[in-house]
Amino acid sequence: MGARGTVPFGEAEIRDGAYPTESSSGLTITVEHAMRWIPRLEPYKLVLAVGDYACILAGYFAAIAGLAGLAHRPDAWRLLQEWEAAAVFALFGVVWVLILQHHGLYKLRAFGSRLRQAVVLLRAAFYALIGFAAISFFIRPPYWLDSRVLTAAIFAATVLLLLLWRLLAFPMLWRSLLQRARLHYSTAIAGTGALGLLVAERLLLGDAHPWRLVGFLSDTLPRGTPVLNGYRVLGSYEEALEAPVEHIICADPKLSPERVLQLAERWAQQRKSVTIATELYPALLPEWLTDEIAGLSVVGFAGLESRRMFIWLKRAMDVVIAAAALVLLSPLLLLISIAIAVDSPGPVLYRQRRVGRHGRLFWMYKFRTMHNSAAARQQWRHFIRERILSNRPLGKVVPERQLTRVGRWLRRWSLDELPQLWNVLRGEMSLVGPRPLLPEEAEFLPPFITRWRHQIPPGCTGLWQISDRSHTFAQMLLLDVYYVQNLTPWLDLYVLLRTLPYMLRGRNN
Repeated sequence: MGARGTVPFGEAEIRDGAYPTESSSGLTITVEHAMRWIPRLEPYKLVLAVGDYACILAGYFAAIAGLAGLAHRPDAWRLLQEWEAAAVFALFGVVWVLILQHHGLYKLRAFGSRLRQAVVLLRAAFYALIGFAAISFFIRPPYWLDSRVLTAAIFAATVLLLLLWRLLAFPMLWRSLLQRARLHYSTAIAGTGALGLLVAERLLLGDAHPWRLVGFLSDTLPRGTPVLNGYRVLGSYEEALEAPVEHIICADPKLSPERVLQLAERWAQQRKSVTIATELYPALLPEWLTDEIAGLSVVGFAGLESRRMFIWLKRAMDVVIAAAALVLLSPLLLLISIAIAVDSPGPVLYRQRRVGRHGRLFWMYKFRTMHNSAAARQQWRHFIRERILSNRPLGKVVPERQLTRVGRWLRRWSLDELPQLWNVLRGEMSLVGPRPLLPEEAEFLPPFITRWRHQIPPGCTGLWQISDRSHTFAQMLLLDVYYVQNLTPWLDLYVLLRTLPYMLRGRNN
């Protein structure tokens, strides 16, 4: 890793905690500003994704060529001579990669056990097969396959290649690249206490990760102070904005949550990847939201500015899906409306004030499910206040005596929330996002959380909803902040896929 007092970094060197500065032209500033809009991917994820996609395409052509050459199947020969089916399968390959992402196979945690990775890979292949079968109902030859033998051969070949690539080839390739000092991130640790030293020791002892320690950041120790094995303080947390480091691990338990979020956002704006050691707040994040660095549990942080393209894509998807759902579900919506009108007196729709993007209030619509909504609102306010002040799980209060017969059935299957698709179409809500808060709930928001949570519209579903609503108010807020700062299409896809079985099992009780 080089000398402890002098750490090479490109053309410059970091000596005793000092780092070079460079001037930027107007053009450079413009380019850097544009680059902030592009999300940054870790090298291993890019290598893995490209390799996975290559295996998927190779499995397709290997299976087709094998059946054409060995079994002399005419349908296989036809597929080799035509390009339509291959082109559509190439698009399906992207879907398969997204399924791998959904199953966490692009997190370093997935590489802890080869057996576990193989099991998860087979599970992902099963879901890909289900998607393949679903597509077969809508696309027919010559643009798709119509043979079970061909389908089985393609999936068998692809799964075999993925297993060989991920369990054998990729680990050897990755270690070779790391030994040649390629694909390394110069890494600084924010914090010089016990946790910061533990993170540093893990980085130095491990050799299967791309994070190369160059020093520490501290607001209490002066620049150049030795900390561990000759590694020194590079500067304060604010000075890290200009330091030539690519990755920062926040491991200072003395920092308040507000300060952690502020620093992480500023670092991310400078195109520095940021992770936060979950030991800072061990009880607030479920394991499936975390990753690992050198065996330590961390959570990633990405500034919202670098996600603007995803926000635009998210809005476009919201409009398309909400409009299509309203059209396709219109007969069901009409039947529900008639059932509510016949079952009990009162309006069909119920509207409620919720806090939206940038703290603006909007009317959120639902199907009416109760006789006396005013009494239910008062009961809900008391319930929320008691749960928040006692730091107990929020859950969901349902006054059984006030529920109508139709309302009880609608709530069980979450059908009372279908009118929220209109809020999505209007831009007041999104399909996936933070939970829409009542104004009474927003009163309990800490000031520093308000800015982070309200940067995007609230969602019809979200991380809190798919966690069986078993978190406290503080934990729900942290889940919301995690979602906002790690906004990706894959996370939205994960939440939507988790929401569907939740609804089908009728768990909204």
